[in-house]
Amino acid sequence: MKRIAVIAFAVALGLAWTGAAIPADVKEETKEKAQDTKETLKDKGETAKDKLKDAGETAKDKIKEAGEKVKDKAVELKDKAKAKISGDKDMDKAGRSARVRSAQQALADKGYNPGPADGLMGPRTRAAVTEFQRKEGLEPNGRLDMKTMSRLGSSNSSPSASPATQPQGASTTKP
Repeated sequence: MKRIAVIAFAVALGLAWTGAAIPADVKEETKEKAQDTKETLKDKGETAKDKLKDAGETAKDKIKEAGEKVKDKAVELKDKAKAKISGDKDMDKAGRSARVRSAQQALADKGYNPGPADGLMGPRTRAAVTEFQRKEGLEPNGRLDMKTMSRLGSSNSSPSASPATQPQGASTTKP
């Protein structure tokens, strides 16, 4: 059986080598089909490559977004912990700080967009603080430190001064 296969292969190879047994139109048609197949595979390869690239970029973006959310949440939790440790009376039960609320209002008054004045140090507030710090020549760390608060001119630059924590109708002066 092997001998027949070898002989058939040799005959086919000899015919292909001389080109005498294959008509010209068949050769041309075979070349065209081979070229078409090559181009199709190339196109499919490029499409697959593009899809992988797009998927990789999308995944990178999602990972980056998730990382930023985790970072913002960590900063928020850190701020809450600091306030608890230092006994910040400004912090309400929901973790909203009158100090942050005051800074948000001051930033909005100065034309920055910290988002709503809700007392939460979220990503928009942090971005507005960072932009303000940059423009004021401060270290752009996105934190409401004493220098930033005093430059903001916020009425609540010290953690203990908070008109927002007093009951409504309570006087700020002692009798």
